Amino acid sequence: MVWVEYPDVDRRVPVADSLPKNSVLLVSEPIMPGGIAVYTRSIMEGLTQSNIAHPLLTSTVPALEMLAENELEHVQVVNGLFWSFWRPFIFRRLVAWAREREVNLIHGLSALTAPVCSRLATALNLPYVITVHHFQKKGVLAVEKQCKGFIAVSDPLRENMVNDAGLPKEMIHLIPAGIRVPAELRARPAAYQQGIHGSIPLVASFGKLISRKDYTTFLKAARLIIDRLGNDVSFVISGEGPDESPLRKLSRELKIDKQVTFCHGTASHEELLRDTDVYVQCSKVEGFGTMVLQAMAHGVPVVATSTGGILSLIKDGDSGFLVPVGDAEALAARVLNLLTDAELSHRFGEAARQVALTEYNLDAMMASTIALYNEAMAETIASV
Repeated sequence: MVWVEYPDVDRRVPVADSLPKNSVLLVSEPIMPGGIAVYTRSIMEGLTQSNIAHPLLTSTVPALEMLAENELEHVQVVNGLFWSFWRPFIFRRLVAWAREREVNLIHGLSALTAPVCSRLATALNLPYVITVHHFQKKGVLAVEKQCKGFIAVSDPLRENMVNDAGLPKEMIHLIPAGIRVPAELRARPAAYQQGIHGSIPLVASFGKLISRKDYTTFLKAARLIIDRLGNDVSFVISGEGPDESPLRKLSRELKIDKQVTFCHGTASHEELLRDTDVYVQCSKVEGFGTMVLQAMAHGVPVVATSTGGILSLIKDGDSGFLVPVGDAEALAARVLNLLTDAELSHRFGEAARQVALTEYNLDAMMASTIALYNEAMAETIASV
């Protein structure tokens, strides 16, 4: 291994002495708890399995446990990455670094990365593609010369990108976000199964603590659930964000702070999902719903709001429950249905896991993604 270090780099990271000639440069926004972190982790895992080198540029050190340990060696952290092209010396170093990695294509892992990808692609004369996770407004994204396509992770997003963002239909590729579905589910600890300490029902939700995730409705529904079941039920909100302080205050005002635990999230959540009885996602708007998919892959029954990409994931009354946005009473009622009906809960969990396995697995996502890479590179070569 050798070490590379650049001005404005947050930390030094080891880079392999030699890399395969197939190399995709990944560009990511800050890797924090949330769906984009899960997507980044999945893309890196899939490229590793396909023997495709994938150096990754991002602007801050990834949050703890966001990436698998073996993937950290591929990460280069550059302060001010998203305005580096305004600093010629730093930008030239980035271009030289990418050339040393023998990069063939650039993949921006979210819409935020599009300007950086465009500038790097122009400097390197390479094609690039952008994955879009959130609904876009007209004029935010543009088809630049080196851009060979946009990946929409859900069908509602694809429609938004054409009808609202004004992007050409032929440039949009629907590739649903996939994750690694565990072959076997981890068993709960024996103490939990025997009804000893910690065996009360657990309702969990993961995501950024921001307004559009609507954790206010989650807490109001928690109050209603406790009114029905008493204090023998617990709630976990796993995530980070600017709304944490007001949400903690609301939980105290609702007098449920002893039943609600706030914890900073990870990209995996395996142990927490193992112990979760019902997963809740009450977003006001959701481009896809990666955290919902995570729960489904682990056989956890889901109650979610009927919005955006979640509508593609959950079939109401079959693989989960859908409720109106902002309706705490409907949310509480559906969670209670699952907490009080073990057979229904098991049936929903099994159906959801099957959907994740057959329609949203990582191998299918990577096959489509790599096919797009090859198409983009072939088109670039043909135009030379």
